[in-house]
Amino acid sequence: MRILIISDTHDKTDNIEILKKKIGKIDLIIHCGDGTSDFDFASDFLKAKICGVRGNSDIISRESSILNLNIEGKLIHIEHGDKLPLYSELVLVQYAKDNGYDVILYGHTHVQKIINKDNVWIVNPGSLSRPHDGYPSYIIMQTDGKGNFEFNGERII
Repeated sequence: MRILIISDTHDKTDNIEILKKKIGKIDLIIHCGDGTSDFDFASDFLKAKICGVRGNSDIISRESSILNLNIEGKLIHIEHGDKLPLYSELVLVQYAKDNGYDVILYGHTHVQKIINKDNVWIVNPGSLSRPHDGYPSYIIMQTDGKGNFEFNGERII
């Protein structure tokens, strides 16, 4: 399964249009907040189902602030990040372990991050519209059908 992970699109869909040429076919889009108004456009344009959470800038949104998905037997926790303990990787990893999460996907910082520590993935796609670490970014998550995940950080240059 190929999953596109994006965040912080902030109502700018031009980079979503660019993604269509870059990423090929995907099975699912996960949006980590601050751009829930972009969900329908992304889903229709990229021809994939979308799920995600609202962020701190999504003032008028029906989306939940937290979403948990089970993908291939792994529990994936998704939230925007403004309420996560982002001040320490160790604390965030422990938070995941304490709650039984195999993967935490979040946005908010506009900085891409992919960490695997103690068999816990901590993943932030960065921002597709307003990056704080260079060029707009996103992540492609590949699964092998057996619960093994690979995360590849990509950028629009």
